[in-house]
Parts: sequence; structure tokens; C-alpha cells
Amino acid sequence: AQAAGVCIIIAMNKMDLPAANPDRLKQQLNEHGVMVEDWGGSIGCMPVSAMTGQGIDELLERITLEAEMLELRANKHKRATGYVIEAQMEAGMGPTATLLVRDGTLKVGDNVLCGAQWGRIKALIDCQGKKVRTAGPSHAVKCMGLTGVPGAGDEFSICSSDREARQLS
Repeated sequence: AQAAGVCIIIAMNKMDLPAANPDRLKQQLNEHGVMVEDWGGSIGCMPVSAMTGQGIDELLERITLEAEMLELRANKHKRATGYVIEAQMEAGMGPTATLLVRDGTLKVGDNVLCGAQWGRIKALIDCQGKKVRTAGPSHAVKCMGLTGVPGAGDEFSICSSDREARQLS
């Protein structure tokens, strides 16, 4: 997220446990160059509990507030663009990349250019492990069909043909 230069909001999970120590987590984030608002930075940090639901409403309000302040709008009717969140070589799947769609709609069969790598999308897998045909703005999906492993933070875009994607790579 830092490499992509996008807005970051941190959800600190398991804050309902007695051993929860949010200050320790904030210290660890600070060691990695992530300065939260409580410590004078610009990154929001919200305590939540997935088990009890504590803090989830406040997190959703914060996300909505950030989206309104940044005037985030996406056009789902154009070619997809976005960022590579993570990528790896997986046994039986080949090179895969988790793509976060910023704008447009990503579809199976699209010719994608991810940094220096390219390919035709053979499959898209959502966060629940289900195969999907499309992914719209703000969705993250695992993409299969690339020629190699792109770097985290690389931008991706859709090309009109595999020849164009290969030339641009």
C-alpha cells in the first residue's frame, strides 16, 4: 500500500482479548515507517474485534469518511487499472498476482500488463477462493495467466491485444 501511495487505514484486530496491546502494535508499525495518527502520523488506526464486532462500525465510518474526503470515484465501464498487492509463484498455478482494481472492470480473457510482466487472464479468484468472471472497482482478486511474477506495488492495466501487452512489457 505504501509503494502504491494509496490511503491506508489500519484495523487492529483481536482488541477484545485481555492480552491485547495496541501500543506495542503501533510501535511495531512505527519501526516499519508507518506512523499512526495517535503518534503524530497521518495513517488511521482503528481497534476492532472480528469475534465480537467491536469497532467495526467505526472502521466502516472511517473508510466512508476517507473516501468522501479524497473524493474517490471509479468508472466501472472502462478498462481496468490498479495495483499488484502481492505476487508469487504457486505450485500447480504458475505465476499469480493479487490485483486491487482501482478503476474499471477486470475480466477473464483480458490482456493484462503488470509492471514488466504480461499475460491473458485465465482465471480470477476472489477472497473466498471462488472463481469469478469479473472484478469491479475496489475489489481484490488473484489473477492467473501471467508470464512471470510482477513486483508488489506495480501498476497493472488492460491492453487491447497480447501483442500490445508484450511490446509494452
